[in-house]
Amino acid sequence: MRLLLLLRDTSPNGITTYNRILARELVAQGHEVHVWPARSDFGAGRALRLPPAHPLLEPLARPWLKHGLKPDLLFVNSYTQARFAHQLKASAGIPWLACMHNGHSPERMAQWLQLFGNADGVVTMCETLRATYAQLIADGGAAHQPPVLGSRLPIAMPALRERGAEGPITLGYCSRLSGHKGPRCEAWLEAIARLPGRERYRVLVIGGGSHLKALQAKAAALGLNAEFSGMVADPAPLLERIDVITGAGYALMEGLMRGCAAVGLGFGGCIGAITEQTLDEAYALNFGDHCPRAYPGDADSIAAALATAIASLQTPGLARLHQRARAFSAPGPVVRELVDFIARCRRG
Repeated sequence: MRLLLLLRDTSPNGITTYNRILARELVAQGHEVHVWPARSDFGAGRALRLPPAHPLLEPLARPWLKHGLKPDLLFVNSYTQARFAHQLKASAGIPWLACMHNGHSPERMAQWLQLFGNADGVVTMCETLRATYAQLIADGGAAHQPPVLGSRLPIAMPALRERGAEGPITLGYCSRLSGHKGPRCEAWLEAIARLPGRERYRVLVIGGGSHLKALQAKAAALGLNAEFSGMVADPAPLLERIDVITGAGYALMEGLMRGCAAVGLGFGGCIGAITEQTLDEAYALNFGDHCPRAYPGDADSIAAALATAIASLQTPGLARLHQRARAFSAPGPVVRELVDFIARCRRG
């Protein structure tokens, strides 16, 4: 199968991470992958050095795609590129699939629903999003209702870090520090300041954004032993230093892959420490990003979750949790499930 991945840009975010892992595993499983716009680190057959796909470019791109590259499927990750794929399907019959990484405003959801009218399938990143988009499509009442897959986020499998029982504990937060994520990080810093024996903890914040300077000032005012990395191209070396990771999505899951304890803190609030008992629900909600009800985001709730996660370090339960997380996110099975879904969509 020949796939063309359409990205909005090449910024180092969760969507880019997902597509990089997806492309590499698709190639490993024998498929041909092309990426537009170019990324040199995808391990794909070709990185297309073109401006991002836009609906205005569709008439120019149509002959090349239909008679030159001839992709079996366009894999679309953002709204503007979905408009491009929607037009191309109508004019040239090239199948396309929408990959929905997040929820949207009601206005944007209504716009997506119009595009789904000729989409061949929809993929979402957690069970809550799958239910949301399946309901949106069903309520839309269109004659064509594309199937919806609740997929899993594939994660590269680094070695589990061996953590000693002695020494300071590093509490980490990895995210862009703008929009909703800046205030989330501020509440997390306040939570650390409320932990008993806080002199035991080192604080590491990975990421950059408009709130960075204010968060640095906040940490200093709270008297925390805090390090801010700013924006980094590859957070992996910094994640290796963390004992308890807080966040959602790829940042938190990559911490789990490295043997961290974890606290889920996403757009919807703090869902608490990730334990053997809460792991399945945490995956369904993308660790607090997509919640059916509001979860607390105050410093006291986060402090309680941090205390539970810290207490789980060096326990057999945390070791079992890591094994389940690695099985859940192994790229091979995740991508094979996605390829089977694509095959069903194309037959349908």
